[in-house]
Order: sequence, then C-alpha cells, then structure tokens
Amino acid sequence: MGSLATGFLKWALIISGMALASIATTAAPLIPIVSFLQHWDHHWYVWLPSDPVYEAVEIMAAERGPNNPPLLWVFFTERAQPKHQINYYSDAKVAAARAADGVTSQFAEIKFTMTGADGEPRGVSAGFVDFQNRHVAIEVGFDSEVRLATTNAGLTDQIGHSGERLLLLFFRERGARAQNPHVTINGTDVAKPQPGQTFPAPFAAAYSNNIFVGGFPFMGLDVSFDGRAETPSLGAHFVPTGTPNVYEAAPPHTGRINLLTTFEGSLAGYQQHDRTGAHMIYIRFDPPLPPTDQLASEAQSAFQILLDNFRHLLAGDIRVRREGASVMMDWRFDEPAWARSRVLRTTALLSGDNISHLDLRPLKNEQ
Repeated sequence: MGSLATGFLKWALIISGMALASIATTAAPLIPIVSFLQHWDHHWYVWLPSDPVYEAVEIMAAERGPNNPPLLWVFFTERAQPKHQINYYSDAKVAAARAADGVTSQFAEIKFTMTGADGEPRGVSAGFVDFQNRHVAIEVGFDSEVRLATTNAGLTDQIGHSGERLLLLFFRERGARAQNPHVTINGTDVAKPQPGQTFPAPFAAAYSNNIFVGGFPFMGLDVSFDGRAETPSLGAHFVPTGTPNVYEAAPPHTGRINLLTTFEGSLAGYQQHDRTGAHMIYIRFDPPLPPTDQLASEAQSAFQILLDNFRHLLAGDIRVRREGASVMMDWRFDEPAWARSRVLRTTALLSGDNISHLDLRPLKNEQ
C-alpha cells in the first residue's frame, strides 16, 4: 500500500519549516522533514488471486458535497516489486495532473454506486474501461449483520510498497471484511481462483472509512523564507500568521503547513494539512528543536506523530547536528515495530545561517 501516494509526490509534496519566532532569533529555523497528506472518506480493497499481473485492486472515494459526485481513484497494484500501480481517476483534471508528473494515470468514466448507510460497511459497484480497452466491473457487498470495527484497521505496515520512494502513513479508522467480491475483467472474475492462476490472498476484500494517505517522500526541494519571494513550484516559503509564534506556508497545489514555535524560535510542533484544511499530520517535539544558530553541538528530541486526534501512531527520536554549511537530522522510530528498520535523514543546506535546500533520504539502520 506504500504506492498509494506515488501519484501525488511531485505536486503534493512540500517542505516543512518555520519562520523567526522572536527578534532574539536571526538565524534560519530548522526544517525537519518533507511531507504530504491526502484524506479519503471510503476505501475498498480486493485481492486478485487469479490475475497474473496485479495482486489487488483498490477504490478510494472522497465526498465533495451533496450536489457533486465523489472524486474516485481506482488503482491496480502489480505483484512484482517495486509494485507499480495503474491509476484511474474520475476527474479529468486530476488525471492530467498525475500524468504530467510521470505517473501512470488516466481519466476514466467510472460508473459508481455505493450501498449501505453512514456508520455501516458500505458496499460498492464500479465499472469502467481500462487502458487496454477491457471492461472492468468491481462488486463488493456485505451481509446485514456485519459491523465496522477497529480490528484490522489503524496504521498499516508499509510491507515494502514503494519503500524506496517514501515512508508511508496509511491509516484507516474502522473497517470490515467482505467474503464474496467480484472483479470481472473481460468476463473473467479474477477475484476468484482460476485454473492455472492461483496466488495466495490473506483475505477476500475489505471496506474502510476515514482514510489518511500521507507520509515522507525521499526527495530534495528548494525553499524560501522571504515572504516577498515567489513560491517555488516544488517548494514553499513561510510567513507569520495572526497567531503569535505560528507560521504558515501555502504551496500552490497542496494543503498548508503550520509551524508552532517557542518564543525563542525553537520548533515545538509541525502540522501538515490536507487540501481541505480539515485533516492534518501533527508532529510534536519534546524538547523543541533549536534554530540553526543555537546548534553548537548535537541536539536530541523525542517526537510523536498524530493524524488528527489519533494518537500514539508513530514515535521515536530525532538527532540534530550542524556540520559547517549543513544540518543533519536523523529520524529513528521506536513505534510501530515495523518502522524500526527505517532510518530517515533530513539534510538542510545553509547559505550562511539561512536554509536554501532540503533533502530527505533513507539510511541503513545502524542500530
């Protein structure tokens, strides 16, 4: 599921950072990480035990108001590593934006019907024509006694999906399992075992609600702290808000970032919002991370990562040190267990005491 976010990496990724918190601080603030966030209302996942190329198909739906159809994203994930995806969108502008970013994406007229009611498992019926001109039909339903539960939901192990491109945060609040899905491609139901094509599948299908797709992509970006400067197309600049010690960046194609600082200019919290502004990734630092001119030696802080009010999802420590014209920030995770093997390094390049470039990369775990 790590590749859920690949279609958004170039245009939905931004730089985190902060602006000066008081007149006592004149150096550039630390910029801790690169991040992005999407939110979806509904998600269906169907394993494909008899498809020779794709291991699963998924549908995401984001509601857009009572008089607008939902935004739909249907994608097939390849079996072979690194598990590339084929993506279909119900919005032509969204599909064109993903394709312009080099992602295998296209617009599809998707027939879509949802069954069930809020607070219950939702069934789905979807149909479209794929890039090979094949007719695809997806059906997932639930018995009346099935209920949503936190079992098999929560934060999901990335299990190698796009692990070379990002650390994924994929969270579902509640879910339910379905027993008899159908995914028909040109008349063959690949959700059912077929002679000569039977691949293992841990379950048949599932539905989830309240889904967060976010994380930390491995890439480098230019940044600006001059509020009068033009925002780089793949970067952001930060300006003070009307709230004391809160600074904001608003990149053109994604949600805003808020930086929460102390009076001395240290970074106490980092918030990445989705495009609607209703949902966020929230990283807390204890103690706050000092600005660059106060990094006489290595500093260390504990961090916790929340999604909205869902707490205790990820935690660990970040170690910060300045080496000449750069600042290294190494992230090590204690929780969850599957993230312990991932070590991330943020490198901030300096021009004097001003940060001009940020780079996030994975490191081999040295522990």
